[in-house]
Amino acid sequence: MADKNYYDVLTNWLKNAYNIETTLVQMLDNQAERAGGFTELRSQLHGHREATQRHAQMVKECLEYLGEDVSEVRAQASKLFGEVQSRMVGVYGDSIVRDAIVGAMVEQLEISTYSAIITLADQLGEQKIVNNCSEILEDERNMHGFLEDHLEKVVNRAYEEDLLTK
Repeated sequence: MADKNYYDVLTNWLKNAYNIETTLVQMLDNQAERAGGFTELRSQLHGHREATQRHAQMVKECLEYLGEDVSEVRAQASKLFGEVQSRMVGVYGDSIVRDAIVGAMVEQLEISTYSAIITLADQLGEQKIVNNCSEILEDERNMHGFLEDHLEKVVNRAYEEDLLTK
């Protein structure tokens, strides 16, 4: 049955999204801690951490709605994000700038992931999944926009405070 194959794809995409969300909670904690005196950025990261926990719960609900058990899902992505962030360490001298760049990158990944999920779920008539993921997508777009809008400020301030080479 063709629909079963599409449901398998949708389920896999939702599992990936769940992995991303659950992994990001810790990453956002770490980034907020490193943000230090960048109060607006730190506040935004804390707020997005709370949203990310809500997103994980919403995706979990979608997976459970499809009859999936999420207890074994999380381990796959944490390795990926740890590797991505650790490789970025050597590319940029300052963690605050690196974190902003990695954050924007991850938000773009989430935007693309949720856009694909929404499109397929809509094709399958799964309105609950469309609704949940559309709400998440809006949050991800807002966070990506914030990071893009503030990257120049972060770099300039890090330069002015001589943080880029430390």
